[in-house]
Amino acid sequence: MHYGIDIAMPKGAPVGATMGGKVVYAGFGQKGSGYGGYGNVVVVKDSAGRLHQYSHLDSIGVKVGQTVGNGAVIGKAGSTGRSTGPHLDYIVKNSKGNYLNPTSFITGKNTLKTSQGIQRAEGTKAPTAYANNWKTKEAPKSSSFKSYLGHLNTAVSSGLVPRQWAIPLTELVGRESSWNPSAKNPKSTARGYGQFLNQTVSQYAKKTGLNYNNPVHQLAMMAQYVKDRYGSPEKALQFWDKNKWY
Repeated sequence: MHYGIDIAMPKGAPVGATMGGKVVYAGFGQKGSGYGGYGNVVVVKDSAGRLHQYSHLDSIGVKVGQTVGNGAVIGKAGSTGRSTGPHLDYIVKNSKGNYLNPTSFITGKNTLKTSQGIQRAEGTKAPTAYANNWKTKEAPKSSSFKSYLGHLNTAVSSGLVPRQWAIPLTELVGRESSWNPSAKNPKSTARGYGQFLNQTVSQYAKKTGLNYNNPVHQLAMMAQYVKDRYGSPEKALQFWDKNKWY
């Protein structure tokens, strides 16, 4: 039984991570390692605990413990291990070790392309997304919103931000920074999508291993902060309604 998908690729072609996460294995699959016969292997663990395995690589470009983003090159395609020609063997397992259909992670069918696309995103609740008192209704007029959507899509598809958080997190970002990753508060050190103070930037950079100068990472770090402090962006918004900050 073959649980992955074989993708024909020429030797040396760059292999990009389908989802961001932490590299938990990077090396030649020795017998007894669980990766015997797969040749050069890289395994990335995403935020949901899923393992993304890239096998038969000609070369490896990452190290164990390294954090990689969606699309980051983790190696080059090849034919190492038990293989009859250059290709990529891509396998995905969930946190319980069960095999998942790998094609659902490479089709891009859930891309969030527009503000309406966020409404239609799987797991979100569109009817209340653009209530009259929500700043998100102003999104189409914002010069920075289009680029924000690109960053959000990358963060969601990388597993750094839960898809069901797309709408409320977008509202929270709008209230804090009008979807501008370069926004700065002239009265404090608050900056970025989430208006993190310097001390918060340092704290969550250490906790997540991410770089706040990266807009996608800003969203990921903001999501982690919201999870730690409030449990969900909806509760963070409720707090914001009363205090005008979160």
